[in-house]
Amino acid sequence: MERLRILVIAHELSPNQGSECSVGWNIVTNLSKFHDLTVLYAETNQFNTSNYKIAVEQYERENERQNGLNLISIPQPRYTRFLVSLNRLISQKKSAIGFAPLFYKGYRAWQKKAYIQARTLSKAKSFDIVHQLTAISFREPGLLWKINTPFVWGPCSGLVKIPTSFYNELTKKELAFELLRSIANFMQSHYSHRIIEARKKARMIYTVTLDDYNYFNTRASGKVKQMLDVGSFSESIDALPRVKRNSQLKLLWIGRVVYTKALDILLYAMNDILNVSQVIELTIIGDGPLLLNYKSLAQKLNLNNINWLGSLSHEDVFNHIKDADVLVHTSIKEATSAVILESLTYGLPVICHDAFGMSYAINKTCGIKIPLQSKKESIKGFKKAINDILKDDSLLNNLSIGAIQRSKELSWTSMAEVIAKDYFEISEESKKNKTGQ
Repeated sequence: MERLRILVIAHELSPNQGSECSVGWNIVTNLSKFHDLTVLYAETNQFNTSNYKIAVEQYERENERQNGLNLISIPQPRYTRFLVSLNRLISQKKSAIGFAPLFYKGYRAWQKKAYIQARTLSKAKSFDIVHQLTAISFREPGLLWKINTPFVWGPCSGLVKIPTSFYNELTKKELAFELLRSIANFMQSHYSHRIIEARKKARMIYTVTLDDYNYFNTRASGKVKQMLDVGSFSESIDALPRVKRNSQLKLLWIGRVVYTKALDILLYAMNDILNVSQVIELTIIGDGPLLLNYKSLAQKLNLNNINWLGSLSHEDVFNHIKDADVLVHTSIKEATSAVILESLTYGLPVICHDAFGMSYAINKTCGIKIPLQSKKESIKGFKKAINDILKDDSLLNNLSIGAIQRSKELSWTSMAEVIAKDYFEISEESKKNKTGQ
């Protein structure tokens, strides 16, 4: 396959951070094995609590410089820094989004600055493809689509929503937030000029969830493909299949303790399992505003077989993943959780809802999926899945073997191979169109 010249914009990109920084870093470093990449990334995050440039430079000093990868940092514009100063006054969150309207205004200002740089580079050096990579939110497609070069966008997401059947489980504040978010999503996805132009110009759009795919597939001019926004490191992990090691089944739950993660579904499901304290040990990793509520619920349900560990370092989380038998993931709204791919990497089977990115990541070879219909049905589904594994030791072993295989299929390397091949096909098609063949 011919090495192409690719220009990428990835606001979030860092070798030592998770979330979207990990998406940016792992995709571009793996893509550079196939094509020559010029990547424009943010020097820092908006709140200046994470310096991506320092992290990248330190990595390059400590590791062999990677051929085919030219990383160019772009500082946050003065206007963005001004908006951040306002955001700090309004919001208590100093390292994330804070007040969303101010954050996205600042983000658009950085994208405009990155576009000006991209346009200058395009005039000096001909690129075969331009790719808007991170952030993954559909709300901000950047401005690369304005350049007269085949445009790729994604992975992108953000159109997932909680099923209305779960609304009666939310507090008034939670329900108001979800309704406002749904209205904002509808208005932006249907009427934003930049989103409309980006989906019209894109030769390929990668989407994370089925909701995202369905939206773009009916509106985009080019191709649309479902792709996760996280990958596994299966090539560097020599995982062994799980076998039940003692009389208790060791369940693991990891996540922020908020209403969208729906930990109470698992607690209620366990309450209905016969002799639950003798047959199951549950470890919960995570912190959040609902932690005390769920601890109180566990006490009312007489669940005394739970280890509440709070927030842990990444390394400690991996140690618990290695030690567990099954990951239980009860989330009722998200794109794809990194912990899903991390668990598969270590051969840990997953019980989750058949929804969002999990619907694509998990299949019958590596986990058990529960239809996302209502809280009552979810509780019944998770209970049945856990009981099925309790009753059949071979099921755990078979799912673990499948998890190891699935992690290879969903690795960062495999993801990069797909994108690299798509680049080539888009470039060839573009050449044919120019020559009129």
